[in-house]
Amino acid sequence: MIMRLLCLLLTVTLLLPQLAHAADFSMDASEFAAVLLKHSISNLEISNRFIDTLNGASQQTSNIYQNLWGVIYGALVIAEWSNEITGIVLDEISNNTALAVKVGLAFNYIGSNSSTVFGDMNGSKGIAMILKNETEVLKNDSYKYRGNESMLEAYSRVVSESIHKNAVFITKLFKEFNNAWK
Repeated sequence: MIMRLLCLLLTVTLLLPQLAHAADFSMDASEFAAVLLKHSISNLEISNRFIDTLNGASQQTSNIYQNLWGVIYGALVIAEWSNEITGIVLDEISNNTALAVKVGLAFNYIGSNSSTVFGDMNGSKGIAMILKNETEVLKNDSYKYRGNESMLEAYSRVVSESIHKNAVFITKLFKEFNNAWK
């Protein structure tokens, strides 16, 4: 859920210069919600295909799950250095009054406009409106993902496939845990 919101915010940020010139832009919120749902479903399908690819590769290449632990180790090393960089930058911000004030102003701005950004309990504006419309699209069989498959059927299918594929993947990965550290 948080990842979806971050993707949405990133998309809006990237498109903001283009949207600023389109003063007459308007769209049905349900259509926008349908596009977001299609995006979520297709991302899950891509993840499922990636896991299928790893499983297929494991039949052709020995030790792939054992070696994935090396990839995980490498990602953790990189993440640690990234955290180090972030920590240094945050220390600088906290020690520089002008920079700290800018961060505070950013939170004040979002906080004082929270109903505009996040919306209200009725789902009449902000992110809440998008989520409300996604709910309505899922309940409406006229919105199709592909062919005759409704959005709800597609989302349910891909979530259940993802749960199953990830469970198999994690089991195979952890079966090779001890072999990776010999």
